[in-house]
Amino acid sequence: MTRPAALPDHADDRVPLQALLAALHASPVALRRDLHRGEGRKGDYGIHGKLGHICLDGDRFLLCVVAKDERDQSPRRWTNVKQRLAFCRIMQDGDDEGALHLDRLPTPAEAVLIREALGIRKRRALTEGGRAQLDAARRAANSPSNPSFIEQNDRAAIPPRETA
Repeated sequence: MTRPAALPDHADDRVPLQALLAALHASPVALRRDLHRGEGRKGDYGIHGKLGHICLDGDRFLLCVVAKDERDQSPRRWTNVKQRLAFCRIMQDGDDEGALHLDRLPTPAEAVLIREALGIRKRRALTEGGRAQLDAARRAANSPSNPSFIEQNDRAAIPPRETA
């Protein structure tokens, strides 16, 4: 099925967001599509955190600071976020949430502030030793000598009992 010309291509949306994701040193799982009720992830791409998200606004970025529940709703918190992110332009100023406009990639110091304000997870840095240790653990878990691996294969090989 071809995409109608009027609809934007979502793959093009990811390129600037991936550049921002790298500048923020954020976890790759933060870049995902919006969730629509009953339809799954079918919306636009964005960088999502616990306390907000970042989406594209043309060729610039829109930082939406929101509160997921009543514990995070605080006019003082929003005031502090506005002060910390003074390098962004305020687009929408609510009582306890709002939107900020960022027209460039952030500096490393600004990236830390953005990650903290929006609750975005930082990318894990693995050393070669840590990577080798994870690979060894993965091989051991998938090994035929692993008891859980044997149990899974035994259960799959035994047909279910019929009840009379």
